[in-house]
Amino acid sequence: MSTRSLGIDIGGTQLRAALIDTHGRVLSRDRRPTPADDPGLLVRTLLEVIRSAWERTGERVPVGVGIAGLVTVDGTVRYGPNIGIRDLPLATLLGEELDAEVVVANDASVAALGEQRAGAGVDHADLVLVTIGTGVGGGVVIGGRLLTGTTGFGGELGHVIVNEGGRPCPCGNRGCVEAYASGSAIGALARDRLVDPMTVSRLRDLDRVAGPEVTAAAQDGDEVAIEVLEEVGHWLGVALASMVNVLDPELILLGGGAAAAAAPWMLEPARRTMTQRLVGSAWREAPDITLAVLGDDAGVVGAGLLALGAATVGGSGTA
Repeated sequence: MSTRSLGIDIGGTQLRAALIDTHGRVLSRDRRPTPADDPGLLVRTLLEVIRSAWERTGERVPVGVGIAGLVTVDGTVRYGPNIGIRDLPLATLLGEELDAEVVVANDASVAALGEQRAGAGVDHADLVLVTIGTGVGGGVVIGGRLLTGTTGFGGELGHVIVNEGGRPCPCGNRGCVEAYASGSAIGALARDRLVDPMTVSRLRDLDRVAGPEVTAAAQDGDEVAIEVLEEVGHWLGVALASMVNVLDPELILLGGGAAAAAAPWMLEPARRTMTQRLVGSAWREAPDITLAVLGDDAGVVGAGLLALGAATVGGSGTA
């Protein structure tokens, strides 16, 4: 049984790979540009990364891949929003070419496993990770095992509806938490406030108003920017209450660049709103909400650990 594995995280611009051990420690790294909009080149690049790692280690270590989008339990990427993939049987293509099992899952889901096994969620068997970047993603670990659902599409936490008929979401629905609590939403909510000519804010003087500009303004004490981030926290709390009512996790982790930047103003409103909306709030202790710690390594660590689990238990892929 191997004590190492290769975890790969396919992002919209960067493809990250890392050799990890059974504790989730990163032993070595590789990084390549992601060949966006070319599934054939993507597969060839992945094969090159895997074979290079096998050659360096002198061992055909288990391989796990995380990729944004809807990924079935058999590793087919039905829809990859960042790189133009549709109905790509990625696990099958890689497995047949390598004559080895390759586990493929949603990137936020494997990041949740990484945090649970080697990050902020160590010692917590039940947790939810919500990733906040350009959009909102997530993953769920229950009983120490990754929850992917019947199809593999489980954990799409960004599309919990918090406001029926509300703001449009890129997924095609309206009122998803992604439309209210993502990095993109931070900028949109701020621009909405600037429509009122009586609104006084340093943001009005900027050529571009997006998430980073709003958090920078909040750091400088801009009241409008602070109010926007507090509103984001409120909507996030609404979504988290629904997640907790269904899953009852021990811990909620927030990951992603936008979460870390907005945390000083977003976390407390999220905690308060979530607690207020929990069923039986007077008779239960709300789970803690804190920031994830692995950063960009969460995906490669989780993917590698998922592959080790699949190799150990005979291909379940849920570690």
